[in-house]
Amino acid sequence: MGDIRCTGRRLAAALAATTVVATGLTAVTAAPAFAVSRPAIVSAAQSELNNGTRNHESPMGSGCNYYTGFFRPWKPGTGCPSTGGVQWRDSDWCADFAKYVWRKAGVKYADIPEGSGGVLDGWAASFKNYGTTYGTWHTRGSGYTPQPGDAVVFDWDQSGDIDHVGIVKSADGSTVYTIEGNSGDKIQAKSYSRSNVDIVGYSAPVNGTSTPEAPPEGRDSTGYYNPADGTFHLRNALGDGASSTAWDTGLETIPGAVILTGDWNGDGKDSTGYYNPADGTFHLRNTHDDGASNAAWDTGLETIPGAVVLTGDWNGDGKDSTGYYDPRDGTFHLRNTHDDGASNTAWGTGMETIPGVVVLIGDWNGDGKDSTGYYNPADGTFHLRNAHSDGASDYAWGTSLETVPGAVVLTGDWNGDGKDSVGYYDPRDGTFHLRNALDEGASDYAWGTELETLPGAVVLTGDWNGA
Repeated sequence: MGDIRCTGRRLAAALAATTVVATGLTAVTAAPAFAVSRPAIVSAAQSELNNGTRNHESPMGSGCNYYTGFFRPWKPGTGCPSTGGVQWRDSDWCADFAKYVWRKAGVKYADIPEGSGGVLDGWAASFKNYGTTYGTWHTRGSGYTPQPGDAVVFDWDQSGDIDHVGIVKSADGSTVYTIEGNSGDKIQAKSYSRSNVDIVGYSAPVNGTSTPEAPPEGRDSTGYYNPADGTFHLRNALGDGASSTAWDTGLETIPGAVILTGDWNGDGKDSTGYYNPADGTFHLRNTHDDGASNAAWDTGLETIPGAVVLTGDWNGDGKDSTGYYDPRDGTFHLRNTHDDGASNTAWGTGMETIPGVVVLIGDWNGDGKDSTGYYNPADGTFHLRNAHSDGASDYAWGTSLETVPGAVVLTGDWNGDGKDSVGYYDPRDGTFHLRNALDEGASDYAWGTELETLPGAVVLTGDWNGA
């Protein structure tokens, strides 16, 4: 297939025939700055270079590659393998690789799909477009020193068309070092003279920095439970990094245990617990460690097939309690105390008619009380309501999230404004994508992890330290 097979030339007929795939909450809108780590971009590229399961075409020379399969399912896949839930596809793939690396590292706007306001697509020229759109473009002759994590774009014959793109690993006074996809049918580390006429220029990631400040605490953040060994791993700040708190339990011995999070005692800190679907019992603990439950009680909930257990502060007393949604009839049943008894609030909906509906809980309007809503995976729409009753949605909007296989919808107060909003975790590549407003738009916070390597990991959200 030649040494380099990647082009910036676009065929209008081919574009018209495509079906758009989304990998983020859609449309470009202004959002608070969230610095992206340049070392994290290089680390993501290096990780892919070292990943022998997908750092080359398979079969070699076929064009079949993982990265096109991740973003563009309309591309042909005949004869291509499938790994990690991704069907590999046949296409030029340097831009797909570079976009994957930027998205994995949390580069702003890299998670917005083409056709839905996203600048980056499967063409190398889109990386120059990113730079010119967001004011981060630097021509080769401008005197700019390329920085780690930049995208470098090439025009092999100086025809004015962008032919190839790679990720800058480092640069010195005379040489730029890169990691590139679709270079000789594989990912390669390469180097060029900075005066090489094939280099058109560089697009820097928006808000890229070598020493990003950690996001302030005092907001909801993320964590996970590993069902393979019963361990919890919680992090106090948004972003990848070591767990702030981690501990072991024997919870892996309880088949089907449903992990719960909430502020059970009103101390301002969320902790964990679980519901046992085998016997209908709840078990809650106030501290981040193993030990006896601080609150435990029995119910008859195990007799309700498919019951969805819920947690939230239903009455605004500062303490989270439990409830459930019955998918058989679309009814909600909420209770304010940690014990068995009649529901304090209950109402019916028509949600049972929506296949695969995902029930959401949050304080959407900042009144101190959690209420309900839902996400429809059939069309990517969100529907949230402030009151504990049936009725029209107070907030509703559409996304392209339905095209992200296995997307895990998350809720939380990401910016500390007292209002919960939404986001998602992509189990294909371990990335988080969170948005502060209840509408469609670019992620305000995005970052990559290696969580996709833990099968069955349960993603958690909460304010773990109460700061």
